[in-house]
Amino acid sequence: MVTQNNPDTKTKIFNTALRLFATSGIENVSMRDIARAVGIKAASIYNHYINKEQIVEACYDFFLGNYDANRLEKDQYKDILLKGTKEEVVMVTNNVFPKEILENMIYAMIVLFSRIYIDAKAIDRYTRQIDDSMMFLKEFFETGIELGRFEDFNIRGVSMLFLSGRLLVAQSITVQPETFADWTKAENEMLMQLINLLPFKY
Repeated sequence: MVTQNNPDTKTKIFNTALRLFATSGIENVSMRDIARAVGIKAASIYNHYINKEQIVEACYDFFLGNYDANRLEKDQYKDILLKGTKEEVVMVTNNVFPKEILENMIYAMIVLFSRIYIDAKAIDRYTRQIDDSMMFLKEFFETGIELGRFEDFNIRGVSMLFLSGRLLVAQSITVQPETFADWTKAENEMLMQLINLLPFKY
């Protein structure tokens, strides 16, 4: 997994390209531009990436890979469902990203969202992320009902509201880069607004 700790040339190329794609637009960035920003010869970049599209796809995969990796597993959230406060329970539905990858996650999200109407690979990955998120929410809420934390409710409908809220926040970040630092805060505030949708038993 690529991180922001830049240990090697390929990672430097990726991080630089990701930032340039997000801030200047993929179509406005050439392989030569990336090499120049990294501080290497233009020909050297091809030792690591075949072409620009391969770097773009790496941006998609960086976002989705880290999105999945930072979601709690069932054995991790069951105890929270049983003993946590309502706020702690709701926060399980959020993905909290380590600070060292947060900026790159936002840049990767901008790259992915900018291409979901023109690139079949972006559409595929975006659709997969939506499906995976819905499956996670469904499993989480079903587990909460089984454990007696929630009354029975319309899981699909509430899951869609939770997911729509997160997507709205994410999309607002992509058009307002100055709010980068507030992404996690904005998501948390949105989730707290949805807390009353869940029929807690206690």
